[in-house]
Amino acid sequence: MPFGIVRNLLIQYSKSSFAQINSRYYSALFDVDPKIQNAINKRKPIVALESTIISHGMPFPHNVDTALEVENLVSSTGAVPATIAIVDGRIKVGLSEKDLIKLAKAGDTIVKCSRRDMAYAVAKKQTGGTTVAATIRAACMLGIKIFATGGIGGVHRNGHITMDVSADLVELGRTPIAVISSGVKSILDIPRTLEYLETQGVCVTTYGNAEQHFPDFYTQDSGIKVPYNLSDPQEAAFLINALNKLQINSGILIGVPIPKEYAADKDQLTAAIEQAYTEAELKGVTGKDVTPFILAAVARITEGNSLQANVALIKNNAVVAAQIACELSQIEQSPLLESMAKEDSTRNSLLKPLVIGGSMLDLSQNLIEDKPLALDGATYHTRVTMTGGGVGRNLAEAIYKLHGQANLISAVGNDHMGESLLQLIPEQLHKCILISQEESTAICAILFDKVGDCKICMANMQIHEQITPFIITKHENEFKTAPLVIMDGNLSKEAMKSILQLTLKYSKPVFFEPTDKWKAAKPFQLGFDLTKQIRFISPNILELEIIAEALCLKNIAQHIDKNINLLSYCKTLVESINSHFDCIAVTLGGRGVLVSLRADNFEIPLFNPESCTYLVPKTDKHSIRFYEAPLVKDIVNVSGAGDSWSSGFITGLLRGFSVQRSVALGFLAATKALQYDSAVPHKYFECPAEEQKLLQRTFNTLHFQDM
Repeated sequence: MPFGIVRNLLIQYSKSSFAQINSRYYSALFDVDPKIQNAINKRKPIVALESTIISHGMPFPHNVDTALEVENLVSSTGAVPATIAIVDGRIKVGLSEKDLIKLAKAGDTIVKCSRRDMAYAVAKKQTGGTTVAATIRAACMLGIKIFATGGIGGVHRNGHITMDVSADLVELGRTPIAVISSGVKSILDIPRTLEYLETQGVCVTTYGNAEQHFPDFYTQDSGIKVPYNLSDPQEAAFLINALNKLQINSGILIGVPIPKEYAADKDQLTAAIEQAYTEAELKGVTGKDVTPFILAAVARITEGNSLQANVALIKNNAVVAAQIACELSQIEQSPLLESMAKEDSTRNSLLKPLVIGGSMLDLSQNLIEDKPLALDGATYHTRVTMTGGGVGRNLAEAIYKLHGQANLISAVGNDHMGESLLQLIPEQLHKCILISQEESTAICAILFDKVGDCKICMANMQIHEQITPFIITKHENEFKTAPLVIMDGNLSKEAMKSILQLTLKYSKPVFFEPTDKWKAAKPFQLGFDLTKQIRFISPNILELEIIAEALCLKNIAQHIDKNINLLSYCKTLVESINSHFDCIAVTLGGRGVLVSLRADNFEIPLFNPESCTYLVPKTDKHSIRFYEAPLVKDIVNVSGAGDSWSSGFITGLLRGFSVQRSVALGFLAATKALQYDSAVPHKYFECPAEEQKLLQRTFNTLHFQDM
């Protein structure tokens, strides 16, 4: 076989199986936390962290407190922290609090492990804090690409004579990793350090500094400029991705300036460093003991100000590193996700969820004057918009735009309003829409005050009665092929009965959207032999109260302590009825969504997208989790956010996503709807790659609370 073909095959194999290769060769030496190993395997954002800051960099208990706070900051930013150390001869990636305290309190018995010390410490089963050099070596062996620290080592004073050059610089010259730090420690020879890094082929940049002034740990400006600057996390991620694609086996040093409020006075700091060096020389401190001695002396001389600054810059660097890691994860996953999106598109031809419910025209009138609103016959000046509405219609259009396929059984009048409404419904959804000769198109007139609060709604909805059992059974073929049937509360009880009979016949799960509190109980007045097909409901808190009363045959709400908070109240209501359903998603407006799931965890899928089948849960245990809604800026319209959330959630489930990832897609769809002037946006995403990138970001930043 020609050499070029062999080489290409080896490169391809090494890229696709990197984590598995590492696991095979290094498993005898490494103890990798399962969460970190999972993140490596799935290309999730990870930030490596050193441990000499714990063992040699700070006094106890500041060292432990800082280490835990840094890990929490990385996690809250959406990345996985991976603190590395050698513990009893094992290279541990991901330390327990017990490990951290062991490193923090051991004092002189702890080895300061650079690259040269790693093999000895492992062979002798010693415990040691890993320096920058040792940490990036271990991280690179596992495929971790981003490392955060306070500052790196460098060329020591008189290094051109003593040859005292930190191994950090050499390691950066042969390890493809990005180091996010506040530059080089102020106590070192910074100009010679940067010259040495250039010789080693290390790309050095500033971060958020258009003038490219390189920081020097305790101050924002060392007085030296570097060739490049990175303006934001995405730009940094693109640089790291390019380094990896070019297979340049050297690193990147990104200099992040210390937050301005913690920056030291340059003259005072210089004087403290000079005094500390004098003390070190008098005491005969040499080699790897110099840096911790000087840092401790500077902290003492500056009366703790330098320690406070040290903690602040480390935290800031960790956050920046986590932000870059999240962006890098999205970039690395985009080719894979685009491929997955194409596969999804092919599968979607088989997956046509069936939506049955109301369609109407929404005539929204927004007050444009400050006149107090009263129902007194006065004339008010408004701005009028006409958009498509109706819960069933909204869900069908949103699912069609997100999922690619859907069917809609609904009704419009044979009138001008009906023609207008049909123009607002994608043509692919027209096939099962009844054009009624007997009733006019449903119109909902909504009056909003000047700040956007809904003051009154008026609607004619008699046409929904035209969706009769006969119309339902006429479309029986759509039930046969649908993976999921979604019905809204606008339907008559007779129509709901017909729907549930067909879903029972073809073993199809039903998703019920109650629509409003006066309609929420309607299907549950039918027999349990039919209502057992309703596996999903998405009520708000008022609709939840009505459903609980209908299923429990008593007013549950009046027996609950009204002094408890909303989430506890909601949880109590959910627990009274969750045995009837596989999933309850209670929408709580801007606060978020409370989800009850018949499962042990929220990482399971509920649909197999390949076979178009519902994965019936095999347990009676229910888990309850509250998901906090993400902050949304530039809100334009709130009328369709709930329907878009349900549509995103349903789309995620049908794709075979976990429940948690489906929740994230729901929030992403709702965010898009809030920023658009109609209930359903014209387009949720420009392309599959954009959707996958935004979804990953939303998923990584989900905040939740187990109830």
